[in-house]
Amino acid sequence: MSYFMRIFAIKSCDITSKLLKGRTNTIRCMSREVQNKIHQEKEKLSSTGSWSRIYYFPHIRIAAVLNRFKLYQTAFTLAAVPFSVVMYINGLMELLGIQVVSGCAVAACGTLYLITSFFRKLVGIISISEDQKLVKISHLTFWGRKKDLIVPLEDIVPLTDGSCNPTEVYTKLLRYSTEDFLYFTLKFGKILDKSKFELVFGNMEVFGLKK
Repeated sequence: MSYFMRIFAIKSCDITSKLLKGRTNTIRCMSREVQNKIHQEKEKLSSTGSWSRIYYFPHIRIAAVLNRFKLYQTAFTLAAVPFSVVMYINGLMELLGIQVVSGCAVAACGTLYLITSFFRKLVGIISISEDQKLVKISHLTFWGRKKDLIVPLEDIVPLTDGSCNPTEVYTKLLRYSTEDFLYFTLKFGKILDKSKFELVFGNMEVFGLKK
């Protein structure tokens, strides 16, 4: 009798485990569906053209080209390291040559990190939705491409509330929901719609800016 009770208990556990597993998978599927729906809504809103540009940095394309050029230069320098080792093994290069090439590769990687750390946070375009509830921030990526970040208007910290000075060359674009920040410049950038720009970042006349 005890044997059959053990078999019944094991079968019950298996059935319960399968049911819980199925429920967990269902919850995961539902979570993915919600995330996909939100992503699709953002993509739909981004492609409808119902955005008004309020800020534009005219030199963003030059920054993207410089960022990509630095990537290619670093890749070429790193590829030269194993090539110099092969030449050294075959007696075609001295040890000093390998040290020079390796030093250049390290310097190139360090410079690439510094440049891309800045360029990937550089904002080229800021737009606001037609209902003035969402803000689209277009900035560069590590590869020098454009990436659109869509955030609620309430998430952006106005310049009048932050510790940043917009009269400087580059100003931090801060958000309440994260400690990450982006850069944009009012000195070299263009405010395309002053009223909507001030709706997002506050009154610029406080800083003596009348763009």
